[in-house]
Amino acid sequence: MKSFALPLAVLLLGACSKSEAPQPQAPPQPPAERPGSGSPTAAKTPPKINAPAEGTPPVRRDGTMFGTSELMGTTVSLNVFVGPDGDGAKAGIAMQDALAEMARIEGLMSEWKPKTELSRLNQGAGGAAMLISKELFEVLELSKRIHAETGGTFDVTFHGVGHLWSFKAGSTPPSPSQIAAALPLVDGAAIELDADTRTARLPTAGMKIGLGAIAKGYAVDRASALLRERGFANHVVEAGGDTYAAGSKGGDPWRVGVKDPETSGSLGVLSIRERAVVTSGDYMRFFEHEGRRYAHILDPTTGWPIEQGKSPKSVTLLAKDASQADAYCTAVTVMGAEAGLAFVESRPDLDAVIIERDGTVRFSSGLAGVYQALPPPKPEL
Repeated sequence: MKSFALPLAVLLLGACSKSEAPQPQAPPQPPAERPGSGSPTAAKTPPKINAPAEGTPPVRRDGTMFGTSELMGTTVSLNVFVGPDGDGAKAGIAMQDALAEMARIEGLMSEWKPKTELSRLNQGAGGAAMLISKELFEVLELSKRIHAETGGTFDVTFHGVGHLWSFKAGSTPPSPSQIAAALPLVDGAAIELDADTRTARLPTAGMKIGLGAIAKGYAVDRASALLRERGFANHVVEAGGDTYAAGSKGGDPWRVGVKDPETSGSLGVLSIRERAVVTSGDYMRFFEHEGRRYAHILDPTTGWPIEQGKSPKSVTLLAKDASQADAYCTAVTVMGAEAGLAFVESRPDLDAVIIERDGTVRFSSGLAGVYQALPPPKPEL
């Protein structure tokens, strides 16, 4: 089956990549990792689709159109079901516009580029309140709510200490004194938001917000909403592990794999409609120093990476949208397998598949009949 690339002809700013701790967004690589009426980040030349010579993107034999692009420091893919007689040209334009919307969100919410709206908010910490776009306000409101619900295991102000960390090979950890000095700046409850004026303020100089564990999910949601508005209600949007599955594929649920942390394959499959799936794991990025492994997932209550022996290998979390799945996945990973699964079971809107350190796969009760384990691959002869 054919697919096509969607090269985005807009200015791409530093990415909010899937992260539980700060992730490098774009060169030059930062030290560490984890939208109303904001004006779009537009290019003089509109985005164009790589299409066959006749100018119509291909509709595959199963009635879907599939396209990929590089955005937000990762690979983004769109899979749209149009049916055998669907309008491929119209769908292709909608897909390109969905990518442009994701780029616009990226341009508002990257903490690594100095001229984004979020960077200006960080730079003004300790000063006056700042008028922000409705998109950024919405993400910060959601971040504060989830911070409270998770007891602080999700905290976008982690960036005040997270910027001290780099997870490139050969990195060294910051000193305990550096962590201790920065940790008081981590306080998600202290973010000041005024809905009447749509303003935000960081009350203490040096506070920093990083949206790596929620903004990518939000961009996925915005792209999905745009595709719906254009008449394509059946689609999957995926960005570096953050996935939203809307509608169905010719009447059947969409099937999303649960990655095996030890291989490139999948341990199981989720059959879903109108749900988001996000995976987080400490195997994704790490460095080793003096015999200790430091994974990129930071515990915002300590300023240090979560301890390998106490954390699951991976968490795959399902929620009603990708913004929430992104954030709750981070929080559950920091909580650990037992507390994390108990938290998920207490929430009827959440489900999870947790792979423990010994390889045991646990899933929430709501996934009975939804999660299907796959047989292990046959050993090569």
